[in-house]
Amino acid sequence: EKLNRLYGSLSDELSDSLNVAVRYVPVSNYAAAVSAFRSGSLDLVWFGGLTGVQARLQTPGAMVLAQRDIDAEFTSVFIANGASGLRPITSADQLVQLKGRRLAFGSESSTSGRLMPQYFLGENGVAMADLAGGGPGFSGSHDATIALVESGAYEVGALNEQVWRSNVDEGRMDPDKVAVIWRTPPYV
Repeated sequence: EKLNRLYGSLSDELSDSLNVAVRYVPVSNYAAAVSAFRSGSLDLVWFGGLTGVQARLQTPGAMVLAQRDIDAEFTSVFIANGASGLRPITSADQLVQLKGRRLAFGSESSTSGRLMPQYFLGENGVAMADLAGGGPGFSGSHDATIALVESGAYEVGALNEQVWRSNVDEGRMDPDKVAVIWRTPPYV
């Protein structure tokens, strides 16, 4: 509902400014956005890093038009359930503490909720097979990752820092149950 209002207003503004009909079309997930762009059902899409690359590889002539200022130095956070016993990690080499833990990513196609956190884990000696259960879980979204970690279903989760901050600012999570233990280095 919030996105429909926000992007509906943006669509109206673009229609007026460009003198072209612009309509906001919600999609259910990252793969649907890439597929709709590839097929020509969508002409302009706000992609994340990974899906932007996928869309450009699958769509000849596709190009990047704009990037938000915050995307030049984006970060993800690793959060932990308070009962996990995990404490803040002060250097990346301490990520090995996550071996044997239940870890949730968001969507498999999320740059900030899976790709970059997984990259930093791998660079610091944590393979996905080292996690409890032989691999990570996938919540489907950043908000769901917070909920799963807060509930204790997973000990650790990785997500977009802006989504984390929004949830904290709006009081949608209990800081006594879940907290940030590590922030990734910035990435584009």
